[in-house]
Amino acid sequence: MHKSFECHSQEYVQPHIKAAELEVFKRSVSRSGMSPESFVKALTQTSLSSLAVWGQVDLELLLLSSERFGVNPVGREIFLIRSDDRPDDAPMVVLGVDGWSHVLNSHKQFAGMQFIESDQLVEGVPTWIECTLHRWDRRVPTSVREYFDEVRGVSQPWLTHPRRMLRHKALVQCARLAFGFVGVYDHDEAQRSTSNNATTDHRTETGASSIKQRGGLGIEAVKRQLGLRAA
Repeated sequence: MHKSFECHSQEYVQPHIKAAELEVFKRSVSRSGMSPESFVKALTQTSLSSLAVWGQVDLELLLLSSERFGVNPVGREIFLIRSDDRPDDAPMVVLGVDGWSHVLNSHKQFAGMQFIESDQLVEGVPTWIECTLHRWDRRVPTSVREYFDEVRGVSQPWLTHPRRMLRHKALVQCARLAFGFVGVYDHDEAQRSTSNNATTDHRTETGASSIKQRGGLGIEAVKRQLGLRAA
């Protein structure tokens, strides 16, 4: 379904103007250097593109998470992902590979990383890859080893670039331990989680209906909800 982000009637003009009154929205737009309209359009094409239905709460979660991790919400570094079969659930905050790299390299205590891999292979892939992260404020580095047999997936990246995916899994898990990153996932974790949810819960139709009752689809839903909040 096509996501509408343009204002085609007077009905949406005032709520859209009121959206700028949200402090996190104003800060985010100011940092981007874009107009509010262009900024929202960019969000629907990048960090919110995987959500068929989203509203004000999702928008604020995205922008506040972007500030927390210091990443660009329209720079393909952070995304929101929700199971299609659980549209009433809160979305998962996902950092892409570029997002994890940005977060680590911008951290004031980050002092470098190292990777080593097993000489033994499984289908041409090392049986494990180990990541070590160094912090300036700690005497002992943090190391995490991820095993291919335990984390391998069946998505296209795992089929075409399994060694890279295994290295990324080791990096993410090591980053969590070394820097205490919580409440954020990598794309592979999010896909697995939403896939598992899809096999155990079938509330799509009911959930989507309730969301529509709260405000519709995409940016139109956000505009309506922001208007109600500011009224």
